[in-house]
Amino acid sequence: MTNEAILEKVRSIVAEVSEVEVARVTLESSPTNLEEWDSLAQVNIVLSLEQEFGHQFSPEQIERMVSVEKILEVLTARPA
Repeated sequence: MTNEAILEKVRSIVAEVSEVEVARVTLESSPTNLEEWDSLAQVNIVLSLEQEFGHQFSPEQIERMVSVEKILEVLTARPA
């Protein structure tokens, strides 16, 4: 899967969980600038990502997943 495809999947998951339009979700989106991305949404985003990508994230990885950009970094840094 290309980085672009991963980004689009992450944007889609964040939008679906946060109940916002995908167009509102950018690389810079995070709980600080997307009001709907609250603590419950964060948990559900991580769970959805784990299910979608078949990977269980470590607590350290989850701590770093504080924006779409950081989620993408974690996903593309993990070993295949």
